[in-house]
Amino acid sequence: MTLWEQPWIWQIAVPIIGAVAGSALFYYLSHREKVEIKYANMIVQLLETNETTTDIKIECTFSLLYAKGTRDCYISETWLELDRRLWKKLRKYFEEVPLRMGGIPGPNGLKKLELGKPQPLGIDLSSRARKVITDEEHKELDDLVQKLWQRYKIGWKDTYGKTHWKTINQLREIQKRGIL
Repeated sequence: MTLWEQPWIWQIAVPIIGAVAGSALFYYLSHREKVEIKYANMIVQLLETNETTTDIKIECTFSLLYAKGTRDCYISETWLELDRRLWKKLRKYFEEVPLRMGGIPGPNGLKKLELGKPQPLGIDLSSRARKVITDEEHKELDDLVQKLWQRYKIGWKDTYGKTHWKTINQLREIQKRGIL
């Protein structure tokens, strides 16, 4: 009988292997990077430039917080994605309102996140109406704009090429902060 065929060797080996695997898992989970979105806010406005022209202005501001990690963390790209159902309705009124708007956060294409310090970022877009908007269409657009800022997604690409997305329910965020 070899050493590995002995029943007592497995009684010793299994707990040791389990402890090593558990320690490795704990180390991995405690040392991975964590980036969070803080202070997300979107404002959507209909602007009357003159009596025949209407523009839409979308401004989204947010902060990314490097909450946990041991390596340097850079953001190479950020995105704002609108609710698909609302975006389809919006497309028939405005020329250039993409489903996903993006931008490069820094002048050299990278924005460094420092541990524990929120980094403010934002995405802006303006678009002109395709046609003259009637009063009835304007009311429909007002309702659409009120719904548009309530739910959206913010995305970013980190140093290691991984893309992250977070759905923002702005009404829930406002209620959490006690504003409403």
